[in-house]
Amino acid sequence: MIEIGKYNDLRVNRFVDFGLYLIDDEANEVLLPKRYLTGEEQIDDMLHVFVYNDSENRPVATTETPYAVVGDFALMRVNQVNQVG
Repeated sequence: MIEIGKYNDLRVNRFVDFGLYLIDDEANEVLLPKRYLTGEEQIDDMLHVFVYNDSENRPVATTETPYAVVGDFALMRVNQVNQVG
């Protein structure tokens, strides 16, 4: 099961024009966008990635390190305040 807000070890399943899809043991897929690829990835490689929901609530993987993961605390500076939050 792919866990949102946490690191996951996932296998490279297939390549697409805009990145690649990673898969877990239960055949759940998540996109790793092209901008995070090194060019050395191959089918069946295992990658350690952080999975989050994008602005359209779709799960997406990244190789970048988040400031905090689910269950952690992090001190961050407010960048903007508006009607939404």
